[in-house]
Amino acid sequence: AGTRRGDKAEPGRDRARDSDEERLGRARAREKAMVFLDVLVNYGCRRWLHKEDYSFDEGGDKTRSSSRPSQYPLLGFKDRHLEDDYLEYLVVASRARIILGYVTVILLYGLGPFLLYWPYYKESIWLQDLYRTWSDEQKEDFKEDQQKGIWSKYFPTSSSTMYALFCIVLLMFILGLVAVVCMYQMKRFEKHRTWIFYFTPAIYLVFIAVNGFVFAFSSQSYNAWFGTPSWIFLLILQFISPLASLFFISLPALVMLELMTVFVLVFLVIVPLCNPAGNLWNLIIEAATELGGNYARRSTLNNLMQPLILLCVLAVCVVVVSVIVD
Repeated sequence: AGTRRGDKAEPGRDRARDSDEERLGRARAREKAMVFLDVLVNYGCRRWLHKEDYSFDEGGDKTRSSSRPSQYPLLGFKDRHLEDDYLEYLVVASRARIILGYVTVILLYGLGPFLLYWPYYKESIWLQDLYRTWSDEQKEDFKEDQQKGIWSKYFPTSSSTMYALFCIVLLMFILGLVAVVCMYQMKRFEKHRTWIFYFTPAIYLVFIAVNGFVFAFSSQSYNAWFGTPSWIFLLILQFISPLASLFFISLPALVMLELMTVFVLVFLVIVPLCNPAGNLWNLIIEAATELGGNYARRSTLNNLMQPLILLCVLAVCVVVVSVIVD
């Protein structure tokens, strides 16, 4: 509750108490440090978003008639200088939550999706090397024998590449945690801590992109155990479970909204509809139709759709929680 925008006056008071020279020095330092990120993120619309100069008197009372500084929905204060001060305060106040989020995602990814593939590493590399020794006819026969939605059907010589991608993603989370701890501990990064709000969501976007790509070409890996709708279980248990760490990490509400929007588009819209194995949503309908009878069909559809609906609800909850905390 202590970090809510509406209840926070401390950033404004601190800025009002600073001398003009100190404020000018901080502004110049931020401009030099953030010039590249401003160009990429918000420099193009910063002047358009800056609509007021909200200030406090020396006693902390507002000099404007309004009780609170004006805000945009999700975009922060209309006074963009006050927004900068607020983000500096928020990144310090969210220290424990951000570190906890990194630790959680490393554990969930390292002990889940990352560890799952390594028992089959030797077999995958052996098959990859064997495939390269075959004739073109043998290679074609091998691909035809593989069922749709299995990685080896589309990339029989890229198993090592897939493992390298998994290692890169895990390494990014670990380096992100190291960078966060260093920026909190080292005095030299004190004015650059808001960078955490830039590179942290970037790491999650890379994670979503890599896992979305791998999931698109291995969506039927669980067919032997759960049948054609097995992509639902594969998605939940293997590819998106690390995103549960977003419940712990503290990021601005707009960033959370962007991450959840990308998550829903990639894993529930783009990959299921544009999949080498066919429309994955149709597989759910086909599995329910094969059982016959209205009750059996409705019951099967309900059981298969419920986890996906729950995923959407959880995505909304992540955004709502970030708005409340913000």
